[in-house]
Amino acid sequence: MQIFLVLALIIALVAVVFTIQNTAMVTVTFLVWELNHSLAFIFLLAILAGVLISQFVSVPGKVKRTMENTNQKKKIKELDTELMSTKVKLEAAKQESEIYRTKLDLPASSETQEPVNMPAAKRILNGFKAKLKP
Repeated sequence: MQIFLVLALIIALVAVVFTIQNTAMVTVTFLVWELNHSLAFIFLLAILAGVLISQFVSVPGKVKRTMENTNQKKKIKELDTELMSTKVKLEAAKQESEIYRTKLDLPASSETQEPVNMPAAKRILNGFKAKLKP
């Protein structure tokens, strides 16, 4: 940042020196206009015209970046909303699964009983597992 300030001061100093040294009157003709001013004033007008042209050329890029930023901010807001919704759904699913876990934790006396609607093969496997456990 300080480098830009130093450069701006150097350019301003050069412009002042140029203005002091070039006080001669010149005539500039452009289309139907004719200007009779000092060379420094004409030089200042030329620089001003260059600055204006460069600003006009850069406007479409600035507008495009602004629109992209607006669209990206809108998308970020939508994604944040979706993320919060997903977090709420996840929390609800966790609570629901916790409820089901507590319902599935059967009392100790009923652990040995097998559900009646369990397939026969599964009941046999569960029986073998129970016998193999020490």
